[in-house]
Amino acid sequence: MSPGPRSGRRFDEIAAAAKRVIIREGLEATTLRDISREGGFTTGVLTHHFPDKQALIAGVFAATSRAWIADARAALQAATTVPELLSAFVAVAVPRDPERRAEWRLWAEMWTYAGRDRAFVEELEAADALWEQEIRAMLQRVRDEGLLPAAIDLDIEAAVLARLVDGLGLRAWLSGAWEQSRNLLIGHLASLGLPMRVVARLAAEGAGVPA
Repeated sequence: MSPGPRSGRRFDEIAAAAKRVIIREGLEATTLRDISREGGFTTGVLTHHFPDKQALIAGVFAATSRAWIADARAALQAATTVPELLSAFVAVAVPRDPERRAEWRLWAEMWTYAGRDRAFVEELEAADALWEQEIRAMLQRVRDEGLLPAAIDLDIEAAVLARLVDGLGLRAWLSGAWEQSRNLLIGHLASLGLPMRVVARLAAEGAGVPA
């Protein structure tokens, strides 16, 4: 049976509170008491939805990744032209919004946690698969418009781009060099065969914007 509206709202509130604490304090330092205090509810309410920290971690990651994928899909689908689509992809992959940038600590913490809990790897792989689907759809649209070589392997390039974004985002979060990561991503897109006029437009959009 699926949770009712009130139960679903409480789940979302707990996940949001946990996300804020993990981003601020780190996963290891975060306790159930910290999350309860952050959200303004008792630990009993929290454990009703998540019996232990392991369940909480899985739930927070699942909720956050679903929301992130939904936002990414909406941004990509809103693009009416291929140049707008590529711009939207770069903006999603290397964000300028401070809250989106801060989420990279959450992703980094989750990857580290997966190294200790192999069962959690399935959560990461499921999220990765959804992201790769969105990238593949984006690449197919660009190819169908004649802006990428017909022979490009969409499955391989979607997987490569997904992992490239992982690495660029993590490095940017660690170093603060977000514009460098953006430029590297644009450079990789250019290497796939995009016309230089499209590449130039992507590069120009970042000119003069603070990192």
